[in-house]
Amino acid sequence: VREEANRYCDGIKARPDCWILCWERFAQTEVLEVKFWCLQVILHVLSSLPPAARVELRGKVLSWLREVAGKKQEEVVVKNKVALVYAGLIKFDYPAQWPSAWQDLIGLMDLGLPLVDFFLRVLAIFDQEVVNDEVARSNEDRQRSHQIKHAMRERDVVSLVECWYRILTTLKSGAPSMVRDCLKVTALYVVWIEILTVANDKFLSAVCSLIAEASECASEACECLAAIVSKKMPASKKVQMLSELQIFARLEACVHRDGSDHQLLIKEADMTNSVGEVILEAYVDLRVQNDADGARLAQVAWESTRALMPLVFWFFAHKEHQVAVCVEPYLTEFFVKVKSFVADGPKRDMEMAPCHSVSLEQVRPILMQTLQLIIQRTAYPPWFQHHDPNFEDDEQHVAFLEFRKSLTKIYKRIFLVDEPLGFQFVQASVAQLTQTLSGVQPMEVDAVLYLFKEAGETVKQLEQHLQAKGPLAGCFVQLLECEPLVNADHWAVQLAMMEVYVKYGKLFALHQELFPRYGQRVLQALLSPRGVHSSNPHLAARACFMFGRFVKLVKVQAAALVAQIHEALQDLLIVQYVPSALLPVQAEVSLTKIAVKGALKADDQANLYEALANLATASRPEELPAKLEMLLKGPAQNLSEIISGAASSRTGNDIAGCAGWAGRSIEAIATVSKAFNVSHASTAPAWEQVLMIVARILEKFVNHLNREIGLWRAALFLCRRMVEVLGDRFLIVLDTLLPFLYATNDQTDLTELTVFAHHLVCQYQKKTQPHLQKWLPQTFLRPLAVWQQLPEQSDQLKREKLELGNAMLLFLKEAAQRCPSALLEPMLTNARHGQEMTGFLLVGLQDARELKAVFYSASAWAALLDLASSSGDASAMVNLPIAQLLQRLLWSTARMDYNDIQSQKVLGEASSILRSVMNPRNAAQAQLQQTKDAFQQAWLELCPACTQRPACGSLVRCCCRMLQ
Repeated sequence: VREEANRYCDGIKARPDCWILCWERFAQTEVLEVKFWCLQVILHVLSSLPPAARVELRGKVLSWLREVAGKKQEEVVVKNKVALVYAGLIKFDYPAQWPSAWQDLIGLMDLGLPLVDFFLRVLAIFDQEVVNDEVARSNEDRQRSHQIKHAMRERDVVSLVECWYRILTTLKSGAPSMVRDCLKVTALYVVWIEILTVANDKFLSAVCSLIAEASECASEACECLAAIVSKKMPASKKVQMLSELQIFARLEACVHRDGSDHQLLIKEADMTNSVGEVILEAYVDLRVQNDADGARLAQVAWESTRALMPLVFWFFAHKEHQVAVCVEPYLTEFFVKVKSFVADGPKRDMEMAPCHSVSLEQVRPILMQTLQLIIQRTAYPPWFQHHDPNFEDDEQHVAFLEFRKSLTKIYKRIFLVDEPLGFQFVQASVAQLTQTLSGVQPMEVDAVLYLFKEAGETVKQLEQHLQAKGPLAGCFVQLLECEPLVNADHWAVQLAMMEVYVKYGKLFALHQELFPRYGQRVLQALLSPRGVHSSNPHLAARACFMFGRFVKLVKVQAAALVAQIHEALQDLLIVQYVPSALLPVQAEVSLTKIAVKGALKADDQANLYEALANLATASRPEELPAKLEMLLKGPAQNLSEIISGAASSRTGNDIAGCAGWAGRSIEAIATVSKAFNVSHASTAPAWEQVLMIVARILEKFVNHLNREIGLWRAALFLCRRMVEVLGDRFLIVLDTLLPFLYATNDQTDLTELTVFAHHLVCQYQKKTQPHLQKWLPQTFLRPLAVWQQLPEQSDQLKREKLELGNAMLLFLKEAAQRCPSALLEPMLTNARHGQEMTGFLLVGLQDARELKAVFYSASAWAALLDLASSSGDASAMVNLPIAQLLQRLLWSTARMDYNDIQSQKVLGEASSILRSVMNPRNAAQAQLQQTKDAFQQAWLELCPACTQRPACGSLVRCCCRMLQ
């Protein structure tokens, strides 16, 4: 049935007179689907109809509008389709064949409200389908659009605007929906019609009265007025027009200062913002014109800007931030531009000097009022939910945070215009805060402190400013003098104070005499129940982080206090045993990251350990061992108890929990080591002692090194740190640790461990060779065994296998380049790991798509062959699989992507390999001939590929030289 129906419909579409049949059927039927289909067919064939047929269709449409449309309520989809047909006829026939198109439509409006609705519907659709320049169109359609608009301006725009005026004034109470549609249509057409047809007292009075009366159409009226004001035109005409229309008086009359309709206030604020942006743009354009009229109009524009500011500030100060945010774009734009037109700004060439400038004194009241309002607007509103993940993506919360960021930018720009005023404001606000603290709400205190902290961002050389004890330094000391503020209980105030401490804490390093009184007061605040000891988890976590940052600023001054600070933090530094039963079910969660309720999280505790270590390293060298022992005592004692069995009273038979506890203790030790380096030689024995304890821990829990426990990862973290702390001495200790680290079978762990082995070779270079000879059976064979067993059933699994493989190849590449004999010797013997390395390095060359692997393998082979060829031992080249190497090397280099920069590196290594294997000084004649024969065979197989790849030219030239 469906196929038969489709054939029937297609047959109608194919008829030359299908539009007649469809229109007749449309006029007769009451079935919505049939009406829709008939009109759709007419629209489809409209562009191909001959002029006479369009005239006939036009008559039928007008007759239906006169006789039917005014008396019958049609469905919206039908009205839209008929409006599309009418708009299409205008597009093809206006003005040449149908000059009365718009007048015919206007003449129908007296037949009833349905025809008024149709009139507005045609206008809206006509804009979208024919004349709107923002819609992508062909060049032919765009040219036709310009012709139609030109004709409408000359013939019909005045009549259309008169109709709009009648609708606005006569239907605002009887048909408000049509008034809304009329305002929307006006806003669309303002873009291209003659502006004075609507920008006049008569029409604007009608629009403004809708706003002033707070009618149902007031929001659309605001948008319409904004569109009229924003009409593109020369700045001089724009200023004259706005001045003649007394637009600012009209705006003032429209605004409902006592209104409770926040949605209307938002629209009015948007409208005011648009007017402000327009007049500001006009002023910026006029002030650079070099004529008297330009100067006069620029002065008018500037006076208009000043006149608008009270209204802008009223919106900006509104208690609802959704209203205030609407004028932020104008204020932002104003403060972006204001620096350029202040008279005492940068001096310019007189020929390029603007015709109008304003003095700083004229701008200062605007700056000051903005600063005062920014404090109010920056404060978090009562409804704002802090630190609640349920509101992180809430639209209202996100909008306020963006608004706050914009306010901060405005605030900073004010400093760029008038820095002394900015400093005066900061000093005044800080003084007022400290004097009237008891009467200020916590969020208002937070706003003042936040802006004080941001003021530091505006100073290019803050350190110099603090050194000179500038205004911000004085304000910082004034805040610290206010003990009720430093000791405030509210979390928001304390968080803001922490930001201030860190921003200006450098003052104590520059003026050390201030530290005993004020610096220690800051430390006391950070270590108190309002800081790291707070019962508020978010506040405590932030305090731990900010404590570390503050300590780095004053570590020389605070170094003598490290013992007292350590004592104050003793309860927070305890690494607690956590039963393995508490391990969450989720994957990728380690026991080392689990925290007991009420205790610090692992990252927060790490911040404290690192801060104390930074303080310790600022001590005298002879004091360092004792300070380090103090820091390591707690976690090291945990490890000793675990080894001796003394901890069994707490842990029982919970081996996994005990291993996790050991992991957390090792992480604490590794965190302490982050402040130390090889220059702290006096601490080396203590670190070596700790490493031996860690080795015993790894031995004890060798079967419990899975990812969830976290012990293995903590041990690797410590080993990475010891490279920096112990230097060459670490290689000796590493012999003991390495077997336990390689006890894991986890692919991710082995990838990290192989990267660490690569790091060791890079760090110690030739010093690694004897150790590498000893380690290679483990450092290569264990990851290889896991790599060989990894599945490849999905893209993710392939990526994981490739990641481990690349790490192994990179390790072999660096080892071959730094310690080539450590690799070459086992490869030339029957050692298992040597044979496996040979095979793996050949596998690295087999996939030309994986250029990184090819490059690592080629680099390793180049280094190994360079050693083999220069050793003078002819048997070395004989025992290496040269023929297989050449075949795979040429295969990959001929097929790799030469658009990838890595390919050039591969070619360089390939050339080095060819030079080594074909140098007559490096091999006996028979061996050399075998190599050339193997090369020629591989080359013949690849000739078709090379002839199709012009980019292989450099390889071809190298190969030709080798064959010669």
